[in-house]
Amino acid sequence: MEIGKNVKKYRELRDYTLPDLATRAGVSKAFLWEIETGNSKRPGAELLYKIAEALGVTIAHLMGKGAVADDAKEMIEPEINDGLRAFIKERKRLGQPLEPEEIQSLSFVQLKGGRPQSKGQWSVVYGMLREIITE
Repeated sequence: MEIGKNVKKYRELRDYTLPDLATRAGVSKAFLWEIETGNSKRPGAELLYKIAEALGVTIAHLMGKGAVADDAKEMIEPEINDGLRAFIKERKRLGQPLEPEEIQSLSFVQLKGGRPQSKGQWSVVYGMLREIITE
C-alpha cells in the first residue's frame, strides 16, 4: 500500500519512532504498524488527517499525489538533509523537540547560497527564524 510506504518515509524523515508518531497523531502503535506494513484496510480520512498533521504533510502527500500547480515553473522541494536531521535529533535529545510545522518549514528553507548543510547552520537558521517570529 503506497500510503503505508509514505507514512513510514515521512516518519523516518522526521526521525520519529512509531510510538512518537502514534502519540502525536493520537492513534495506536499497532494501527500505525499495520498501515506501514500494508496490513490495514484503507484508513479513513479522519485518521489520515491526524497522521498527516502529525507529520507536517498533507493527505495528498501520504497518498503519493502531492499536487503541483500547472503553471509552477520552479518549485522548492522539501528536503531533510543530514544536517537538518542531526539538528532535529539534537533538539529531541535536549528535550526541545521541534514541532512538525517547524520541521516542515525548515525543510523548505532555501538561502541565496543554497540550503544549510550542517547541524550548526540549521541551528543558526532556526534561531533567526524563531527570533523573527517572536518579535
